[in-house]
Amino acid sequence: MSILLLVAACIGIGLAIRLLRRLPRLVFAASLIGAVLLAAILSTAPSGSVYFVGRALTLDAGARAFLWLVIGIAATLAFFGPLSFEPAVDSPTAIIANSQGAFFFWSLAPLIVAIVLDSFPLAVFFWAIGLIVLMMMATPRREGRVGGAAQFLLLTVVAVACLFLFNRLIELYPLTPENLDLIRSAVIFLSLGLGLLLAVVPLHIWLGPLADEMPPLGVAFLVGVAQPVGLWLLFQQMSAAQWLTERTVLLTILLFGGGLTAAVGALLALTERRDGRFIAYLSLVSLAQALVGLSLGTRAGLASALLAILNRAVGIALVAGGLALVRNHPERRWQIIGGMTILAGGLTLAGIPPLLGFAAQWSIYRDLAVANLFLVIVLLASNAVVLLGTLRVVQPLFVERSEAGETGETKIVPYLSAAVAFVLFVIVILAGIFPHAIAEPLMAALGNASYLK
Repeated sequence: MSILLLVAACIGIGLAIRLLRRLPRLVFAASLIGAVLLAAILSTAPSGSVYFVGRALTLDAGARAFLWLVIGIAATLAFFGPLSFEPAVDSPTAIIANSQGAFFFWSLAPLIVAIVLDSFPLAVFFWAIGLIVLMMMATPRREGRVGGAAQFLLLTVVAVACLFLFNRLIELYPLTPENLDLIRSAVIFLSLGLGLLLAVVPLHIWLGPLADEMPPLGVAFLVGVAQPVGLWLLFQQMSAAQWLTERTVLLTILLFGGGLTAAVGALLALTERRDGRFIAYLSLVSLAQALVGLSLGTRAGLASALLAILNRAVGIALVAGGLALVRNHPERRWQIIGGMTILAGGLTLAGIPPLLGFAAQWSIYRDLAVANLFLVIVLLASNAVVLLGTLRVVQPLFVERSEAGETGETKIVPYLSAAVAFVLFVIVILAGIFPHAIAEPLMAALGNASYLK
């Protein structure tokens, strides 16, 4: 019942934010109360399986740890939502801008189900539902042509069909283990389905057009909360079917797909000036590091991949929150604080020590240098480009300019959001200094991965 309570709470929190959308302070309060409620339910939920409509919802240690990540980042982005508040009008754009947190919690509800379900096809179905709910935030930019959200919905249908075919093929393979064509085809469909939804290069073509139609915080939710669910499903399949990694080239695909994604993402982010696309392209570099970590097939590689997923989510949340602050609050102090928040997120994503990104990447570089030094150089160069791209964005914010006129209203929400960003950055520093405090419990929870060497 605890899982169902989490789902019901997400829906209720979203409704509360939607109703309070004209009052940004109350929206922040509703997000905070909702986050505390979800944390209380998750921390007190008993481990084990609950059967609902014939399927098991399993809340084991690994699922619980992953739920802490997605709930925490979703709540953080909801805290940043009131920064984009627009005066109370009835236009669709203003309604979406003032109730962004509602979409985050509504999308989170099916994602929670996808994480704990014991059925891969049903988990994929609920994952797709969460992505579709998030697309309700998109606003078309051009008339008379298909927009990025419509393209993404079409690709979602194609990707889900590929993943369903993958599931059917791996069910058939044990019946005819001599038929290696089945698992080769299964890997093709798995790579295509997950590659489309995770935006792995060269299947990232939808990411830019969609980012143009989504609020920056919506893009951050997509890459920091929704997409990691796909990595979770991939890890579960690799753990459940050892032959999937032993008899196929899946790990090789992850390795070189990660290297290509890092290089392309860094180059796109370096010259990008649109907020949504900048966030999306930055996220590709961290996605690449998680893919490379998974491809190593070692406990250290898996631990690094998990830390990279956490680092990606926190870094993207900081960048998106900083952009929301500087774009909607022109006062000088908020420009400075917003610029510092963006810089903190960029440093996190670039893996600058002693932040978590460095700890996440160090084991990857150490193990990968023996077999593929060139790929290590590509990953290091990508991190350097991420840092340069971030400095290019924040440099104008620190240039002296005239003070913007005050409205006479006491702005409480920016102070609260700045406090949230500060707490996030402190967590990243502490996690970077003491990475074993996070990695060891995660590995203990996920130690049954059969594909690890």
